[in-house]
Amino acid sequence: MGINKILIGIVGYSPVLDSYPLGPNLMNNLNERDWANMHVDVQNMTWSPIHVTQRLQENKLEFDRVVLVGSKTISTQPGKVECYKWESKEVDEIKIQERIFEGVTGVVSLDNTLVIGDYFKIWPKEVFTVEVDLPGEAFGDIVIAENQGKSKNDLVDILKFDPEKVINEIELQTYLVSTCKFEQEYFPEKNPDTILEPEIFSKHRFETQNTIN
Repeated sequence: MGINKILIGIVGYSPVLDSYPLGPNLMNNLNERDWANMHVDVQNMTWSPIHVTQRLQENKLEFDRVVLVGSKTISTQPGKVECYKWESKEVDEIKIQERIFEGVTGVVSLDNTLVIGDYFKIWPKEVFTVEVDLPGEAFGDIVIAENQGKSKNDLVDILKFDPEKVINEIELQTYLVSTCKFEQEYFPEKNPDTILEPEIFSKHRFETQNTIN
């Protein structure tokens, strides 16, 4: 059986900045794509992982493939876009509780959405991510640049990447992964063991250890 029903979720979507890579231009471009005979649902996933999980559970929608689009946890190459294949794996209850707690505090995280959704079994067998490297200050830099009337070239200099090109690259890679048209057969694996611990708890453990020592 082929892939017909696809969910694309933009984790950390912001509707207020056209230049923001996870903003309205990306959403519009994906919605306006020619998906042929495929049923594609592009959703705004600005909410916490718990909200995302509950919403999908309540709607009782089934998908053949899920593609989550969001930002990388750590920024090393601003503007770079990469794809990963999610591999389900059992996670200790305490680890799940830590991610749930972080989500309840208002943290919107692609990794937490993956792990918590996996725990509650809302994902199909095929789950991919399209991740863009966005520095933590990128959103604020765009807001300030627009308020100051900065030119496109000025914005590129500030961000160290061209947001328009990045939006197009995210859209293209999301399309290719969703429709199985990606030339590469192998995607780097992403699973609970390969992602970082929730920031709140890793920072707390580090500070506690320093205090003890």
